Amino acid sequence: MTTPIIDFLHSYEKNISLRLHMPGHKGKFWIHPLAECHLMDITEVKGADSLYEAEGIIAESERNAAEVFSVKHTFYSAGGSTLGIQTMLSAVVGENGKIVAARNAHRAFVNTCALIDADVIWVTGENADVISSSVTPSDIEKALSEEKDVSAVYITSPDYYGRIADIKGISEVCKKYNVPLIVDNAHGSHLAFLDENQHPITLGADICCDSAHKTLPVLTGGAYIHTNSDEYASLIKEKQSLYGSSSPSYLILASLDCCNWTLSESGKKLMQMQSENMRKLKSRLSPAWSFIGDDVLHLTVEAYKAGLSGNDLAERLRENGIECEYSDEYYTTFLFSLMDDEEDYNALAEAMEKIIQPKILIRKDETPFILPEKAMSIRKATFSESEKVAVDDAEGRICAHNITHCPPCIPIVVAGEVIDKNSVNILKRYSISEINVVK
Repeated sequence: MTTPIIDFLHSYEKNISLRLHMPGHKGKFWIHPLAECHLMDITEVKGADSLYEAEGIIAESERNAAEVFSVKHTFYSAGGSTLGIQTMLSAVVGENGKIVAARNAHRAFVNTCALIDADVIWVTGENADVISSSVTPSDIEKALSEEKDVSAVYITSPDYYGRIADIKGISEVCKKYNVPLIVDNAHGSHLAFLDENQHPITLGADICCDSAHKTLPVLTGGAYIHTNSDEYASLIKEKQSLYGSSSPSYLILASLDCCNWTLSESGKKLMQMQSENMRKLKSRLSPAWSFIGDDVLHLTVEAYKAGLSGNDLAERLRENGIECEYSDEYYTTFLFSLMDDEEDYNALAEAMEKIIQPKILIRKDETPFILPEKAMSIRKATFSESEKVAVDDAEGRICAHNITHCPPCIPIVVAGEVIDKNSVNILKRYSISEINVVK
């Protein structure tokens, strides 16, 4: 498979000796470890194409990506899935739309709803908490049967713990009601390379975004927007330009370009290796440790069942040179990628086998997550005059700013909602001591 962006950058480096244009480092390596980065970091010079008006090397590379992912249209983002979410909502929903959405949505979704003044009908599945919400096709059907004039359904899958929603089933419900399905697939770009393709577009989603940098060999900020719809595809670049930098990073674009070659040559083989490595790891650790989630590259350990908090487990592993993706009071999540090898899995197994599990019982707070009352629109609350107060003094006030624990950047209370006692308890559980409220 061709790599047009990489090829151009190499040619440019070879043939242009004086750069009288941005960026200001001029390709000169003042800091030696970044030498190669400086050489390949350029702007939209002649022949380099332009991300939001792509007709040349970027457009060719995006076509290559679409072929690799077995979709009709793929577009690059140098602003991560945040730019993808902003673009998708603006293209599919537009202004003043109504969206049925699973509650465990990223902050970028809620912030975009503020910008386009969208009304959100939240859906929570059984045993929902802030981070994970197992929304089913029947949950979506119930919401669509009760709400009129819904512009789109929005699902996050896989979620931060690696739980995967029934995208195929939800898609069938959406088609029944003639409502487009948008999927935040930020954590699932690798799903297209399983033996049986499980990518959201393959399963029936109308449009989705993938954070390539999460599980593929791509620089941070590299992401995709995929769709099989010509209608949505015609709007993507225009909507992207509303939110994205007019100087997107060519280093990120080059890494996306290079990833096409990797995936076309060995994507499925690498995924098979990861699947086998994960199977061996879980088999080696069980029954000493228990896990949740369905995704092959997420390992979420129920640390509390072993007598440790998730944060405690993360800290003990950190002392052994292992850094996790996420931890909280109950869980520790490790995120693997196509670039991990058997030694990496073995290193985690060996470190966890050394940890002595205390013979104590940690009870998980099973208080169900209850949707707070909505007092005003997300947009109105977001742009209202606000003040910061202590969480203990916030009960009864209206949230003005989406408060999240980062990662995973999922709002505990959404702008416009009344902060109730349940919300206060959850905020304190995540060590959030202050919150912005509407004045």
